[in-house]
Amino acid sequence: MVAIGPAYDAAVPMSVPDRSDVDVDVDLDADVHVDDLVFNVVWTGTVFSALHRFTDSILAHEKVRLRFLANACPPEEVTAMEAYATARPGSVVDVRVVSTDRMLRHGDCLDLVVREQDDGALFGLLDPDILATGPFIDRFLDLLRGRAAVTSGVELWSADNVRPADNIGVSGEFFYDQDGFVFGSPHLAIYRREPLLATMDRWGVGFSTAGNDIADTTRRRLEELGRSFWIYDTGKVVNILLQGDGYGLVHEDLDALVHVGGLAHFLAPPQPTVGEDGSLQREWGQHDRWDIWEGQGPRFLIAGQAARFLRAQSRGKPLPPPPDGLTPFLADRVHRLRTALATLPPPSPEDGPVGG
Repeated sequence: MVAIGPAYDAAVPMSVPDRSDVDVDVDLDADVHVDDLVFNVVWTGTVFSALHRFTDSILAHEKVRLRFLANACPPEEVTAMEAYATARPGSVVDVRVVSTDRMLRHGDCLDLVVREQDDGALFGLLDPDILATGPFIDRFLDLLRGRAAVTSGVELWSADNVRPADNIGVSGEFFYDQDGFVFGSPHLAIYRREPLLATMDRWGVGFSTAGNDIADTTRRRLEELGRSFWIYDTGKVVNILLQGDGYGLVHEDLDALVHVGGLAHFLAPPQPTVGEDGSLQREWGQHDRWDIWEGQGPRFLIAGQAARFLRAQSRGKPLPPPPDGLTPFLADRVHRLRTALATLPPPSPEDGPVGG
């Protein structure tokens, strides 16, 4: 287990008022199996061509099933996903285009599929820039006993996953609150489907719920739970309310999984929209150099290093040296990144060079 952030478990949520009106007939002690699980992977832009070897590593170590969600991907990328699925029958169950032009938010894609696809007792999500160096699924399924959800996926660049006391929101990298409450991760998660949907329906929320779209009654519930903030990243509101409804959620990071963090954003950043006056309407992160945003320097650096390393591999060249002047923490993270990428299957000639 990677020792980043406190190892708090929210199986018994902290200071959570009783919810005696909750009545979902689900046995949380019932065994769950990998056959009950499909990981939903959201691909953006041309990221699939660059990162499908990460998916290869997942399938090399586990017999899990995946669904590919193409989000503003060009037709040739969708064709490549379909070819990948055809070559791996039973592993990729579906390739679904969720948007052809404008890039949707991660949570929007997940909200769409959780409602329209019933794959069994579990619902899973997986970021495309997570690679596996060993088995991992049995541990997560064990952690689900007595709980409704397990999350994982600490980013290589992140040194602390606890929400700062003065922060006005819950960003994706914040897995814990100051008192140890578990916000969970939006990068890899497995939910028991029945309580997940019950909580979503009860409070009118989804993975995409971000803050300004929260109903008054739901906002009051978040205040009761002591978790009312201005803005939330993917899945954070759902995870809070799921625990408020009396269900357990745990976060654990495994050495067998390496999450670069921000690599898809680096390779295919969301594009600004054009306003009525013809000007570009930029939202957060819609810049080529999003390291200008507070706290994003390490994320940008690690993602950029990963892109450079992958580009060198795709061209059959040695990995370039890391930049000079790194802090000891970032130097260690870059070293771990190089070591992990060396375990990936070699690129195929038809893959072509990686951009970025």
